[in-house]
Amino acid sequence: MKAKFDKGQRVRATKKNGETIDGIINDWDYNCCTFDVQYDIEYMKGNEVWTLMCVPENCIELL
Repeated sequence: MKAKFDKGQRVRATKKNGETIDGIINDWDYNCCTFDVQYDIEYMKGNEVWTLMCVPENCIELL
């Protein structure tokens, strides 16, 4: 299975509520039920690094 985005790329993810988050691809995996590729995105919130997990490819755009 091939991922569309690579680790370390800067991306913008759109959450279900429409909020966008700019971050960096940390890792990817596939959903074992749907076999869709999903990503983990690290981003800054305040002075801490947070991780948005299991983000589907269709919610991500490359910056």
